[in-house]
Amino acid sequence: MDRLKNKVCVITGADGGICHKASEFFCAEGAKVVMVDIDPAVEAKCAEIVANGGDAIAITADVSKRETWHLILEKTLEKYGTVDCVVNGAAAFSGYKDVFNGQPDEEWEHVLDVNLNSLRFSIEVMYKYMTKNGIKGNFINFSSATALSFMSSGCQAYPITKAGTKLVTQDMAAMAGRFGIRFNCLAPNLIWTPKQDAVYKNEKTAAYFNGLIPLGHYGMPEDAAWLMVYLASDEAKYINGCCIPVDGGWHTCH
Repeated sequence: MDRLKNKVCVITGADGGICHKASEFFCAEGAKVVMVDIDPAVEAKCAEIVANGGDAIAITADVSKRETWHLILEKTLEKYGTVDCVVNGAAAFSGYKDVFNGQPDEEWEHVLDVNLNSLRFSIEVMYKYMTKNGIKGNFINFSSATALSFMSSGCQAYPITKAGTKLVTQDMAAMAGRFGIRFNCLAPNLIWTPKQDAVYKNEKTAAYFNGLIPLGHYGMPEDAAWLMVYLASDEAKYINGCCIPVDGGWHTCH
């Protein structure tokens, strides 16, 4: 289990279901992981991974701030000496409100800050570090299946930012390839996480969502986390500029 042996990986949104699971898998595959989240609970989750033999540190911080990314780089270099991979997994969801039905400005701006500005600042700081030091690293960003297929949901802010993430990923893949740096993104949808447990435990809601998915059931965090391991590994050295759905086929019929 050493597909990521000695790779140093920064994972944001690491308190969440998918990126917490990815942090576990990355460590199990030999990576050194920097777990970042605005929720202090990430500290306890990191401690659990370390207790199980993983090599990880936690940083509680707001990734929508430029100064946070300078802090992440500083602490990562202090502990591990380099950065090989950045996973931009932090995300904000606006709820089912749209710009025509009273969505507050601060809510709209928060979604854009967390979902797009964090991506911008991660590239500004980490990509600059990689190119300056000749590191053939990679970025794994989080888009969404809602950015791949139109479905009127009454929540424009979230899919707009996820469509933007896909476009930034592809644009950077074209520019960064000459430095040996890869950019890819996942497009998940309808994946169970602990924070959504109540939604999926409701039989009617679960039946409705399952009916939208060709495979007939919602996904689990590990369904996305294993793909992230692959994209971070040398096995994916020729994969660049891709946006890969992880949605049970939802994007094919909506």
